[in-house]
Amino acid sequence: MRCKMDQFDEMLKKRAAEEPFPIPQDYAGRVFQTCAGLEETKPRSRRSHRWAACAAAALALFIAVPNVSPAAAAAMAEVPLLGAIVEIITFRSYTYDDGHGAANVTVPELGGSGAAEEISQQVREYTDRLIARFEEDCKTLGTGYEALDVSSTVVTDTEQWFTLRVDAVQTQAGAYQFSRFYHIDKTTGETVSLRDLFRKDTDYVAVLSAQVRQQMDARMAENQEADYFPENFADIDPEQNFYWNEAGDLVLVFDEYAIAPGSMGMQEFTIPANVYEALLK
Repeated sequence: MRCKMDQFDEMLKKRAAEEPFPIPQDYAGRVFQTCAGLEETKPRSRRSHRWAACAAAALALFIAVPNVSPAAAAAMAEVPLLGAIVEIITFRSYTYDDGHGAANVTVPELGGSGAAEEISQQVREYTDRLIARFEEDCKTLGTGYEALDVSSTVVTDTEQWFTLRVDAVQTQAGAYQFSRFYHIDKTTGETVSLRDLFRKDTDYVAVLSAQVRQQMDARMAENQEADYFPENFADIDPEQNFYWNEAGDLVLVFDEYAIAPGSMGMQEFTIPANVYEALLK
């Protein structure tokens, strides 16, 4: 297998040198379309063997292209929104469709600093788990349908913050949407979570949770179609998903079904700065 992959890489390199292929104008923008990283597992059947083979081929091809093409490398360097502390090294991608199961996942591999590499590792481990679960579901569902779509976007890139958002949609009988956010504080060069924003002597969980409850009540009072589960909501997670919006406000994000019916989708709550700024480090 290794020999075949080496021959495949050599073929790509020779082809890239002799016949540089054109890169679509929107190539750079595709960087934040979807995500992946697939750990190899021993196939249990001819079908799963075919699934694993397709995954390896797709991953190898997608990674090889930007590594051997000067045009692709130039396109990566021109991706907007990325500061000097974060740069794109390559892409990881996987697609699969056999009529009963379909997956579409791609993610940028980040570099340029220890924090960027740490985020790449976290995203890789996270998406590995998603794909492993998808593979397992495909084996057990039989003729049932299973789909996994994962995309990523840069939602914040300021002088202080870089935030990568990874969105996933898992579909069986219905669809379930969930997200994860990965942050770099550019002033310190470190990755951060919600807990890291606040001093240890503060009860930021209680303060932010109270704000979420107030906003849920207000939304239900203003809109009869708004339907939350306030009785089931105790507190936010100490590591609750969040990001900073364009105004610099803290936004808390909840996965679909976490605090409201699926018909309401994912829910976000913008927290006024005067609520939490005295609690910050």
